[in-house]
Amino acid sequence: MNTKKTVFSKIAKGMPKKNVKLGLVDEFDYDYDYLQDEVGRYSYSTEEWFDENFDKFIEIRGLLRAVYIQNSESFIDPSDVAEDKNRLLEIENKANELGLSVEDVYPNWQEHMDAIDYLDYVDDRFVKQQDELRNFGL
Repeated sequence: MNTKKTVFSKIAKGMPKKNVKLGLVDEFDYDYDYLQDEVGRYSYSTEEWFDENFDKFIEIRGLLRAVYIQNSESFIDPSDVAEDKNRLLEIENKANELGLSVEDVYPNWQEHMDAIDYLDYVDDRFVKQQDELRNFGL
């Protein structure tokens, strides 16, 4: 709909004559549909999206806090198996002294050692993740 035509037709029908700048409507930097879309998007964010995602954030924050800060999970610690690593190394030395393969003496020797080494790695990652969460303010 052409605003100028509408205004001119009303003036022609006997409205009082006034000095009005009719181009004001054209001076908006956006069209009305854009404004409606943006307000709708903003409204969705504040009325629905935030509540849905904030609730998820609070739930996940609680889980992360429980595990990483409050130690709700009782994970095995490398100190729990430190002596086991020494035992494995001793088994390896004794097997070598006897001229045997360590797997002949203890078939799961390598897997056991790998598990202990991996525990060290996992524990290091856990500590780094704790630090990251603390730095984040959790």
